Amino acid sequence: MISDKTRTRRSHSSSCLNPALFRPQNFCVDTRERINLGVRLFREGKQRDLIDYMRRLRQEDPLAADLLRVCVATYRSASPEAVMIGRRLLPAVADKPELARFLFDKLGLAYRMMGEMGASDNWFLRALEISEEMGDRKSESLARLCLLQNRFFRAEYETLYPEMAEFARSARPEHALHARYLMAVIEIIRGKPDKAIKTLDSVSADRGLLVFDLMEMKGLAARMLGRLDDSMRLYIESTQGYADFGMAYACFPCAKAMELSRLAGMEPPPKPLVRKCLSLARRGSWEEIAAAGEIRALITEDERDIPLPLLESARGYYRASQPMEAFSAGLTAAFLAWKTTSAAFAEALKFIGPLITLYPGFRRDPLLGRFMARIEPLLEEESSQEPEGIRAYLVEGPRVFVNGNEIDIRAWRSKKAAFALVYLLLSSRHGVSADHMFYLLWPKARYTKRTRQWLYDVVSFVRRALGKPNLITKRRDFYRIEDAWTDLSEIEALLRRASASCDPAEREEILQRARELACGELLPEMIDDPYIEEHRMYYNRIRKSLGL
Repeated sequence: MISDKTRTRRSHSSSCLNPALFRPQNFCVDTRERINLGVRLFREGKQRDLIDYMRRLRQEDPLAADLLRVCVATYRSASPEAVMIGRRLLPAVADKPELARFLFDKLGLAYRMMGEMGASDNWFLRALEISEEMGDRKSESLARLCLLQNRFFRAEYETLYPEMAEFARSARPEHALHARYLMAVIEIIRGKPDKAIKTLDSVSADRGLLVFDLMEMKGLAARMLGRLDDSMRLYIESTQGYADFGMAYACFPCAKAMELSRLAGMEPPPKPLVRKCLSLARRGSWEEIAAAGEIRALITEDERDIPLPLLESARGYYRASQPMEAFSAGLTAAFLAWKTTSAAFAEALKFIGPLITLYPGFRRDPLLGRFMARIEPLLEEESSQEPEGIRAYLVEGPRVFVNGNEIDIRAWRSKKAAFALVYLLLSSRHGVSADHMFYLLWPKARYTKRTRQWLYDVVSFVRRALGKPNLITKRRDFYRIEDAWTDLSEIEALLRRASASCDPAEREEILQRARELACGELLPEMIDDPYIEEHRMYYNRIRKSLGL
């Protein structure tokens, strides 16, 4: 639906490097020009030229080479690598505002792609501050748009919409287009697909790949209006457009088309196109890997074999901060589980329960709207049950309980194991990629086949100490907690519910519950840890928004 897309096109032509870029002139300007040239080579698919260029750049301008590595790592969805290199570069750009702003923007994108929205906010806010000090209106507009996008990824739809409309009126034209696009998505979520189509029609369709974004969302609006043939056509055209550009994001509209095909019995997208999407996903980010998982699940012939892998793809969307896709895939998984009497039905209900109130517009869906109405009472029943697994209090903590029994992690002989568990609990999706976890625990070491064993030993210690090894699992390259409740996540969930409520009294009641949970400091005894400090900054902004 929305992605930090790497918009590249393959080309085998050679590039001509400008020798002037290596002349000693204005340092920051030349460094930015050198980075921009490297980015251009990457986007044009000139990988050999890029390698040669970076080798030369390493000799001529090491800082430019390192900043380009951060940029390319972000575009390649290697977010942990981008964060690791980027944070090490902070002292080098401390007295260079233009380069610092560039680095902060890339760190914001990298954290967003990892689903760490609070940390992402921190860096975009720093980029905004520098842009304001420099009087750079273009960069300031971009930073504000990035912060608004983060709120969209948090599903703060109701409070975000009027702010997005205000931003669209005053922002630079290229940023206003993206703002109106997001407004149209929120209109679909609100249950106003006809208005969404009008908004999308008002967005200029000659802005490169934006035309395929518009097709994808018009396809969703058409589905909600019952125009299923139009919906399928738009999804396929959007998929084909992205695939022609070699973009892994093609999996998103393709997955929507596969959902439509499975639920409405329509002809699916052409098999060669589906195969191309799955191939492109192999070099995509976590969100596109989730979309590819949904496609694979929906291709399965026997419907009884679909719900579990489809639910796993929904979880993948959620970890990648794509909540609308997570809800849609989870709802489809619940429906197919109910239809086939699969044991995954209860698991799917548990997954979509916290999300269902955020998507009232899906009640209009001619394919799943009635089913959604039927299961809502079951979801209320589910949410009233006490959570199993881990229950952790991070405010004035950590205090960790497993099935009601307190585990004193501060007494563990392995301090790295205690920090590893806290990192998992802090993550808004309770999952951290293996390479990023390694970097957090051993910031000066390299992640190799030999050192990987260190991380395995730490995670094994956590599993044993919790007394329930299956609580910590590894799916693909992610370590995650399978069943966890934390006060920080609950505060975030309450803020989303307050944002979705149209009743002022109900909203105030929800916010008061959030204030009660946010009555102290976050992990006050765990200091001098960069990852925890990122979350502490985010938490302090939450407290400020609550008037604390």
